[in-house]
Amino acid sequence: MADYLSLTDAEKRAMLDTIGVDKVDDLFEDIPNKLRCKKLNLPDGKSQQETYAFMRALSKRNRIYDSIFMGAGSYDHYIPSVVKSICSRSEFVTAYTPYQAEMSQGILQAIFEYQTMICNLTGMDVSNASHYSGATAAAEGCIMSADKVKRVVTFDNINPDVMDVLSTYLTARGIELVVLDSVDGKAVLPDDIGIVGAVYCENPNFYGLIEDTTSIAVTCHNNGGKFVLGMNPIAMGLLKSPREQGADIAIGEAQPLGLPMSFGGPYIGFMATTQKEMRKMPGRIVGETVDSAGNRAYVLTLQAREQHIRRERATSNICSNQALCALTVSVYLASVGSEGLRHVAKACTSNAHYLANGLVEKGAKLCFNGEFFHEFVTLTEGKAEEIITALKKENILGGLLIDADTILWCCTEKATKESMDKVIEIVGGVL
Repeated sequence: MADYLSLTDAEKRAMLDTIGVDKVDDLFEDIPNKLRCKKLNLPDGKSQQETYAFMRALSKRNRIYDSIFMGAGSYDHYIPSVVKSICSRSEFVTAYTPYQAEMSQGILQAIFEYQTMICNLTGMDVSNASHYSGATAAAEGCIMSADKVKRVVTFDNINPDVMDVLSTYLTARGIELVVLDSVDGKAVLPDDIGIVGAVYCENPNFYGLIEDTTSIAVTCHNNGGKFVLGMNPIAMGLLKSPREQGADIAIGEAQPLGLPMSFGGPYIGFMATTQKEMRKMPGRIVGETVDSAGNRAYVLTLQAREQHIRRERATSNICSNQALCALTVSVYLASVGSEGLRHVAKACTSNAHYLANGLVEKGAKLCFNGEFFHEFVTLTEGKAEEIITALKKENILGGLLIDADTILWCCTEKATKESMDKVIEIVGGVL
């Protein structure tokens, strides 16, 4: 719990005197009396001892699993202790998101370092200061590509949460969203798809399969569109960069890079693009320059938000960056390095294939043909729910239950041989 900061009557009086009002209610005199809330429906306050007891009772209702084999957009990776040690420092935790370049050189430099690392990771020329999430980054990437041709094509094998956000964003903008059926779990873009503003694809896709993105990029470009590619950043440790895969815009959820699962957030979306598309990119971009004395300085540049330019020219009004999360990503990447990231990616895919092979030996079947990164789908003869229940009894969080027959499994580098062998044994007992 946070430290308690007292506020005495004398301190309140001093603050009111400083701003020239007699009482707190005077601060709200512009609000009509009939619109003011007379009394909040809140319970009486508790003592500190009672509050601690209440919070401890709540915490005991949480279930902490010994092993986690669920992914589907939120991943349980090992986070080096240095990440929390640095990012929990008060200079970073309390610093406000900068609206003006001179607000905080330290925070601006941290964002600049984040942008640089994202560019190194994706192979792109420029990155913005981040998005709320990978899903909003995907929507923003499609919107910036469909400025002339208001037609976006995607596939039914992308993350369902991303699909929902795409549908909401694009519909509100009057942009047509075309969803194509996947073939054996993978995306296929027909040559005769017609003129498009953008094609959005994920690699690996929601089922964990590695896509043939190069052919999708070629077809997309042949039909006049921009290729927006969503990627798991850990997978970039093994796969070609988005730029090498033909992407014009690279987006994704950066939660695997040092952020805990945290009940679903806050997370951070990344976006990077080419020099050609830079001026269409929404959000903040921090640049490096020199001040009047010739010293290195950081500034907010190409500010495409409605606070900085005319509203009708703003590229987006809902893409404030997640500065503290971006710092966390930077510290994580700096601590593991390029070789460390590659080792993490290798461990993820090795563990996933070990688990998949073990489950197949016990009678499960792989739902799709094709190579996968660290997620895969099994068919379990209508016993998927029974398997998940059996795992929970052993304090193991199994894969995502898609339906009565299908489970989406995930392995990160934290999966041990002992834990995977236990899952294989339990599944074998059910099948």
